[in-house]
Amino acid sequence: MKLYKEVLKKYKKFIIFYVLIGIIANFLNVFEVDLFQRIIDSFDGDLSITLIIIFGIVMLVNLVVGYIENYPEQQLQKGLPLSFKLQALKKMKTIDYLEYQKLGTGLITERVNEGSEAASNNLINFHFKLVRYLLPTALFSLLYIAIIDLKLLLFVALGYVLVMIVTKILLKKLYSVKEKVLTNQEMLNKHLLRGFMELVIFRTNKKYDSEIKITEKGIKNIVDGKTRIKMIHEIFFTAFGILVGILKVIMLLYAFYSKSLTIGEIVAIITLLGKAYEPIAIFNVEYIDYKLNKQAVDKFIKLLDLKDVSNIDSGLKLKKLDGNIELKNIDYSYENKKVLNNVSLKIKSGSYVAFVGTTGSGKSTLIKLISGLIKTKKGEVLVDGTNLNEIDLNSYYDHVSYLSQDSVIFDGTLKENIVFDKKVSDEEIEKVLGLVCLEEFYKKLPDGLDTNLGEKGILVSGGERQRIGLARLFFDKANVVILDEATSQVDNITEKVVMKNINNYLENKTLIVIAHRLNTIENADEIFVVLNGKVIDSGKYDDLKRNNEYFEELTRKRE
Repeated sequence: MKLYKEVLKKYKKFIIFYVLIGIIANFLNVFEVDLFQRIIDSFDGDLSITLIIIFGIVMLVNLVVGYIENYPEQQLQKGLPLSFKLQALKKMKTIDYLEYQKLGTGLITERVNEGSEAASNNLINFHFKLVRYLLPTALFSLLYIAIIDLKLLLFVALGYVLVMIVTKILLKKLYSVKEKVLTNQEMLNKHLLRGFMELVIFRTNKKYDSEIKITEKGIKNIVDGKTRIKMIHEIFFTAFGILVGILKVIMLLYAFYSKSLTIGEIVAIITLLGKAYEPIAIFNVEYIDYKLNKQAVDKFIKLLDLKDVSNIDSGLKLKKLDGNIELKNIDYSYENKKVLNNVSLKIKSGSYVAFVGTTGSGKSTLIKLISGLIKTKKGEVLVDGTNLNEIDLNSYYDHVSYLSQDSVIFDGTLKENIVFDKKVSDEEIEKVLGLVCLEEFYKKLPDGLDTNLGEKGILVSGGERQRIGLARLFFDKANVVILDEATSQVDNITEKVVMKNINNYLENKTLIVIAHRLNTIENADEIFVVLNGKVIDSGKYDDLKRNNEYFEELTRKRE
């Protein structure tokens, strides 16, 4: 399975060591019982000091082995879930943009967190435990019982049948209860998460009271469910203990009447009976958790199996990009809804162009096609004369910058949010902050460039967030810059100043803009007017305003 293959390969040595040392530890546990039996039987006068020394050495080795196995165990317990999450992050590098949009970040995060933990638990608590502990313990115990008296295996087999009947009844009920608890936990987590994240909306709409009531009910259901699980567990282990106890009595009666077993052998058999049956009880409980975890794992696998971008890391690698872009006879549909209809246009290298139109006209779709985020099945997007579908997108992005209106601010410092991991002096950054009108904002920060902006940029306004995103452009070497309503939350006066500075900096570079306010694109070399998925006109600002009624109407509404 793809999910496990990469992770198992990475931790191969730890897994082999963890399994082997577990088998050794369980062999030593049973071997201790065998040695103890021999020592008891030798108390009649043949007691061997050597045997006692060997027994002591085995106990010491067993303790050392028990300590050593903590290392691979911790490596796997801590490392596996993180490695599964890393697989998900790698998936984000290649996932098809539309598949990503359908799920959304909330659902993706939930599936990754739950799936990675569930996959890790299934490996450690079921697969590894089965191989390194449950099977070896049962097999070694049965082997020693058989060596002492082969007939006793018949009693053990009878006990296995009884245990399986009881566990089948109880575990079916246990599975049902645990499934309901998981459902309630998912509901509780959903309400808690949105209650934490949507403070403004929930508070102003007075929604917290109803959310708290729903959450309280969810908590009660979870507590009641977990209590029932505990009680079913206890019924199971109590019944299991009674069965094992009955078998021990039968063994003692057999030993009494047969007169064929020594005292040491009787002690050994009574001890080994518990070791022979305990793995069955543990296996059945762990198997229920395995089945429940598998639901989360399957969702995680579906995420990893989502469609990838075919040319994210393959195709023609671009060493340079002049910035000549052409769309030829483009059609695009989204969920059977036609968004673009036979669109053709050209963007010259080094030019400043803009797309205008009402919401839903197709502007953003055109931008996403040019940026390579989505692909069309009909028509071509040509970049310097080459079909974008044939170009290695990673090499394409070396020369392209894309900034949407949702300028993302991650949990980090102001400096990190502007230059990422580039080495740039503070003086250069401060100069750019002035160009995007953030000098006042910067001066008020307690730690300057080293001020942490908080998760999702909670400490900055929408306009400040967008200008921080625009500041990144000054440290990017891209020859094609795409701005998708990147100043929609900036006031008119500031927007004009910022866009003027950006235009000066991006001189001789290809600039493609979707404008929120049309008066900011008065100096564009060409404006494409988009309506109902078609480019109905193009030209300079003044010409369009005089000659195109639709454009003139847009300018009145947007300025």
